[in-house]
Amino acid sequence: MGRLDGLLLGWMSIGLFVQLAGVLFNNDDSRYATQLYLLLFLPALLLLLKERLAFGLWRQWPVYFFVVLAVWVVLVGGVHPGSEKSFWHWLKVVTLLGLYLYAVARLAWQPQRFGWVLAGAVVVAALFAWLTLYYQFGVLERSLDYAVLRRQRLETMGWNGLADLQHPIVAGLYYGVFAVLLTWLFVHWRMSVGRALLLAVAMLGLVAYVAFTFSRGAWFALGAAGLLLLIMFSNRKAYGLLGLGLILLLVAAYLFWPEMQLERARGVTGRNYIWSAWIERFSSFWLWGSGAGADFHFTFPTGSFLAGKQFIHAHSLYLQFWYQYGVVGIGLFAALLLSLLWKGWQCREQPLARLGIALLVFAMVAMVSDVYAVFHRPSPYWVVFWFPVGILLGVRKPDSAAQTIRGQ
Repeated sequence: MGRLDGLLLGWMSIGLFVQLAGVLFNNDDSRYATQLYLLLFLPALLLLLKERLAFGLWRQWPVYFFVVLAVWVVLVGGVHPGSEKSFWHWLKVVTLLGLYLYAVARLAWQPQRFGWVLAGAVVVAALFAWLTLYYQFGVLERSLDYAVLRRQRLETMGWNGLADLQHPIVAGLYYGVFAVLLTWLFVHWRMSVGRALLLAVAMLGLVAYVAFTFSRGAWFALGAAGLLLLIMFSNRKAYGLLGLGLILLLVAAYLFWPEMQLERARGVTGRNYIWSAWIERFSSFWLWGSGAGADFHFTFPTGSFLAGKQFIHAHSLYLQFWYQYGVVGIGLFAALLLSLLWKGWQCREQPLARLGIALLVFAMVAMVSDVYAVFHRPSPYWVVFWFPVGILLGVRKPDSAAQTIRGQ
């Protein structure tokens, strides 16, 4: 590796750290965006040009599906009369996404450097999770009564605009990603007693935060991803966590059984009405969609517990994506997901591939009932969905692990 390569990779590492954790320590969206342009997208572009577009990285089926999907998104955005914003907006979005995926994939080629970036981001996320819990329940003295917690779900620290995720669902999914990352660090890295205790404290803060968001999509996604990750590693630490997790679940069920029954009684919180409306309108959009970024307008009917409330999305990424981009769009999106899972499975002996699979499963479960959009400007949803996509693009199959990209 040349000196310039090392400089650009180090520059991108800082940018990736900011992209993952910067949502927490920035209280200004424009400042966060500026940091990403200067610290992530710019060095990614420079390295991509230096490596002559890095064709060795792009020759894989998931990339082909992503490129075709991106072209379709841009075409729908530019041609469909129902699309929000212009052709150039969607071209900018997919261009930034391409640079982001390249940056993550390229850094994943250096697992040690990549691991330290992830560890740094996890430390920041755990710190802000604990600071939020302390400020909300220690300083502001928020009640721990179930009814109050359910009504005032966690979504922000509440101080100076820091760690403000703006919605409990977004907050639960965002911090849930870091809980999965922390689990991976524990089962993958060598652990001393002191390090294990620190990780346990960090995990307690992250899980408590996710729990207090009452984002059940995040709960199920975290459970599915964590279980899959531990099964894939199948070492003594993983078995120990599985046993501990089972014990804690049984204890929680015993202590909070009435609250769990109340959660079960809530069902899907009115999503059944929205999904029924989606089915009723299916014939009007199934083929070509309603346009890139188009809102799915729905008002809850009289007699429902949310009567009169209006929503602008289908409360399922899969349904929303089909609504916006039609059968071609959802078909390409499904092909991208399946190709990523298949590649991850082929590379499952590699620790990063296991992490990528677990995080992608986290996103796929979350997208059943949550996640507003994936083709949009940088946001926490990039951490939830596109980050694992980049990891899986970066892991290399055993028969090609020795190959290097042109110019390296």
